[in-house]
Amino acid sequence: MCGVTPYDSGHMGHAFTFSIFDVLVRFLESQNQRVKYVQNITDVDDPLFERAKRDGVDWRELADRETKVHIRDMTALGWRPPDVMPRVSEEIPGIVSAATRLHSRGYAYKTDALYFDTATYPGYGRLSHRTRRSMLRKLREEGLLGKVGPDAKRDALDFPLWRRSLENEPEWPSKFGEGRPGWHIECSVMAMRYLGPQIDIHGGGRDLQFSHHESERAQSESLTGKKPFARAWMHTGMVRYGGHKMSKSRGNLVKVSQALQRAPAAAVRLYLVSHRYGHDWEFTWAGMARYTKLVDRLHRLLVTDRAQANPGRALMAEFNAALSDDLDTPRAVRALRAALAAKDAAAARAMLAILAGTASLT
Repeated sequence: MCGVTPYDSGHMGHAFTFSIFDVLVRFLESQNQRVKYVQNITDVDDPLFERAKRDGVDWRELADRETKVHIRDMTALGWRPPDVMPRVSEEIPGIVSAATRLHSRGYAYKTDALYFDTATYPGYGRLSHRTRRSMLRKLREEGLLGKVGPDAKRDALDFPLWRRSLENEPEWPSKFGEGRPGWHIECSVMAMRYLGPQIDIHGGGRDLQFSHHESERAQSESLTGKKPFARAWMHTGMVRYGGHKMSKSRGNLVKVSQALQRAPAAAVRLYLVSHRYGHDWEFTWAGMARYTKLVDRLHRLLVTDRAQANPGRALMAEFNAALSDDLDTPRAVRALRAALAAKDAAAARAMLAILAGTASLT
């Protein structure tokens, strides 16, 4: 699971992604599947350094502070913490080693930076189903297109594995000069260190599908010679607010802390997971308020019925079928409502343990 770049407090777009994957992990474990869950902290990346420079703070201080906020927010929202949360800044030796192997095997070249040569990976673009023109347009929109020339990239789609650090940015030694890693290689190395050369499920927001996950896939399979790098890719949709994608750069954020001031944590969590993971949706305060009412009714049922009865089989069968069907969380929430209507506290309790985790009902 691609984690946060910790340069600002987490917002509801992040909370949606991490809540959805928490449901996935909890559901798999409820079905007696053993899960190893890795979620990284990208504390070496352009946005973090730019924010630290703007605010006049040390990048490590900023990263530590916002990582704590992320963990605090997700703990309030009831997550099952990842088994491993590696930080890029602590994984540099492995990243240098991977970049060196890619270079020595002919998958990378050195000019003003060390670049991955996308021409050596014929499937580049297939994960995101993008044409070359579409990939170039996306890179241009994100300011990642870079320069092509004798002292730069050979091709506009090539991406840096190792680059020079700018002033006030950290740097580490390598055979390619003092510098720091590119964004994509960081995640490949962390994923493979803790999960092996092939992983079952790789997740993140849909905005990461290209260029981040496309590039991860290319360099990882080039490094190991094993395909596929990930057997399944799951991408969450974008959360809009005020008609636009919720983003730090735009500033139209609803922070988790703001939502928690207006509703119980379980209501926030159920509102988030009431949306299909792959779909875009619009956050509204009125929408969240409806889940405050639902959680209040659930709380009253669970308080008045503390008996350790077995949950209704038909209700649990429907709930499990929903989550088995490409993690259909809206259908699972409807099953929870059905358990409430049937006054089946045992079923409601079992469903809440997956949909809301340990998030408080009050």
